[in-house]
Amino acid sequence: MKRIFGRIRLSLFNQSKIGKYLGYAFGEIILVVIGILIALQINNWNENRKSKQELDRIYLSIIDEIDNDVQILNEYLPIFEWKVNTLTRILNGAYSAEDWINNDSLYRSFSSYPDFAISQEKSNLLKTKVAMDQKSRDLNNLIADFYNKYTVDIDIKSREAFTSFHRNYAYWEEHEAWFFQAFWQEKFDKLSLYATRSPIFKNKIAFFNALLRRLFLALDSYRKDAIILQKEIESYLIIHRDMAPTSK
Repeated sequence: MKRIFGRIRLSLFNQSKIGKYLGYAFGEIILVVIGILIALQINNWNENRKSKQELDRIYLSIIDEIDNDVQILNEYLPIFEWKVNTLTRILNGAYSAEDWINNDSLYRSFSSYPDFAISQEKSNLLKTKVAMDQKSRDLNNLIADFYNKYTVDIDIKSREAFTSFHRNYAYWEEHEAWFFQAFWQEKFDKLSLYATRSPIFKNKIAFFNALLRRLFLALDSYRKDAIILQKEIESYLIIHRDMAPTSK
């Protein structure tokens, strides 16, 4: 091809047809420029396609991350609910000293609680990525708003319950002889008298129960909204990326 163009240029130049030669040279330049522009466009298209695929992979990983959180909370929330309900009945005087001796679940209602933290490793990856279009920009904002709302709220309420729980333990370790027997030997005779007679015990249980209830409601709300967000991401991938999600 170069030889053909070269012969044409040489022929025109030798014939002193300068006008035609310049016209032809200009046309050749235009063709070269068009070729470069096409090559750049193809390169940009490939880069955009790679960026979109990477963004889609992040969305899919967020779906999996949310699904993992939801599965954990499906196990934890019934435990939280049981503890809150049991502590409420304790405060209402529903259990006798004999119940405390024979029912070790009463002790377990305030001696432990599940620890949960929102998974954010995959969602944080979005902070390093640029949205490809308005649809992905809207979805990124939706995801960011969701995590901004719940991360701080649940972190604060978790620390409140955690602090109350450990303060109670520290107090009982220092002031109540029954604590180690109840904890290590599961002997609840002294605990039964303390739990049914001591106003200090009820005050501590009441405060811990209030914080635990707040945390339970926040986690339940997070789980429900997380499922909604998961569906939003799945719909986006199917409709706007023609990419079916792999998570269930």
